[in-house]
Amino acid sequence: MATRARSISGKERGAKAVGAWGARENGILEVAHELFMRDGYENTSMAAVAAAAGLSEGTLYNYFQNKTDLVIRASLAALEIRVAAAKRAVEEARTLREGLERLIALHLSAIIEDEEKYRIWLREVRGVKSYRRSAGRDALGRFANQFPALLAKFGLDRDPPDGPSRAMMRDMIFGGSEHIGFTAMIQRRADGIDVGKTARQLADVYLRGFGLG
Repeated sequence: MATRARSISGKERGAKAVGAWGARENGILEVAHELFMRDGYENTSMAAVAAAAGLSEGTLYNYFQNKTDLVIRASLAALEIRVAAAKRAVEEARTLREGLERLIALHLSAIIEDEEKYRIWLREVRGVKSYRRSAGRDALGRFANQFPALLAKFGLDRDPPDGPSRAMMRDMIFGGSEHIGFTAMIQRRADGIDVGKTARQLADVYLRGFGLG
């Protein structure tokens, strides 16, 4: 009963309902994303999301089964934005180095700048048994595969006769940058990471190591 009272009070404060009926889901996801980033996943209730979206809590459940469903879909929406950004990085890259720096920066910033969402992603998406066949894995794969697309753009569309394959290069690049971000997050020093500078350093190391410098 107390939960519903909080939801109603949110509407009484004048919050305008997000989106028309057909577009409301996206509006709810945007509101939920803001609350998760501001207050943290654990401290954000479905009632709080409903109130901020100008909806009753009951209406919110017409769109999302529960809080886990909401947070997973919010995480997927954010990842799709990064997939689109990665595609633009490849399309706009004037050199292999420039494109690689942008891809690494996108991946690293997802951890450094959106720490709470990254924790949610690890726990609620990548940590479940169904991840192998999930939309989350598909989206992450489309993000990471922008690196082979970048190589192809600059004429490197086949595995080299010697050295790591393009798939191995991809895994080393994104696995390494993720480890750097994750370690910084765990050690509470993420604020000290300069994403742009780190991306440039990593790109230089990888390109020289792969013989592409």
